[in-house]
Amino acid sequence: MNANHIDHNHMKDDHMNFSQLRCLVALVETGSFTEAASTLDLTQSTVSHALAALESELGATLLERNRKGVVALTNIGHSIIPHVRALLVQAEAIEQEAKVAHGQTSGKLRLGTVLSLCPDVLASVLTRFRASYPDMEVVLFEGTMQEVSEWIERSIIDVGFVFHSACGIESTLITTDELCVLVPPGHGFHAKIAVNPRELREEGLIMAKAGCASQLMEMAGFEPSRARPHVRYQASDSATILAMVREGLGITLVPRMMLPKKLEGVLALPLDPPQPLPIGLAVRSQAMASQAQSCLSKRH
Repeated sequence: MNANHIDHNHMKDDHMNFSQLRCLVALVETGSFTEAASTLDLTQSTVSHALAALESELGATLLERNRKGVVALTNIGHSIIPHVRALLVQAEAIEQEAKVAHGQTSGKLRLGTVLSLCPDVLASVLTRFRASYPDMEVVLFEGTMQEVSEWIERSIIDVGFVFHSACGIESTLITTDELCVLVPPGHGFHAKIAVNPRELREEGLIMAKAGCASQLMEMAGFEPSRARPHVRYQASDSATILAMVREGLGITLVPRMMLPKKLEGVLALPLDPPQPLPIGLAVRSQAMASQAQSCLSKRH
């Protein structure tokens, strides 16, 4: 189904259809009837009618409106939107598989990636994918590992980079990074070649706010049932964490791939023993993944 060319009369049909569901998702993502209409290449009145018809069919108000047209999900809207997203993802997968059967490779793939994480690997994955699917549009969603995991669960993206087997999502191993310790000038670790996990227990840590930061700490030897890490600060931006370490406010654990190519005022040390950090590409369901998603998830 092509949401860009919809007969307005068909939108008047009281039966729930994919066009109405796409309008609902666009409204949720943009928070505006005007922006949703622009995203779907429809008129604002068509989007408004689609929502009204869907709510009439379901017998429930899904979105709250105000005079400016800004929308917010109601309780029932929050309950059904994950199912709507999942249904649309499967509808798109069906369309893509049908196109592949006829030698066509067009469509859209939503890929979740983590800011600053393995940019070379991302470029390699995209290059190989483009060679197999030159007409497939890839839309990048950038966020934290936790956000990427949540986007997969909520069917906002089709596939995404995650810590392989670390965040509760099935994934395909793509590459392996290394977990390292970042310390400021003059720190006691500065003369070391590597850091033993036991030596970290007395240190003040600066960690990312993402949920998978706890996984990094466990990999570094912090066992939740025994040794509670001393997290002194939390920040969302990796550049902020780097600056705080440089100022001597604490040390941090970070995948080596996330470090800038030129480190200034800080030192990156490996753990002893070394702690490999597997990076994977995950889809919500391997069994239901389209050929395009599976192609992207192949090890490179």
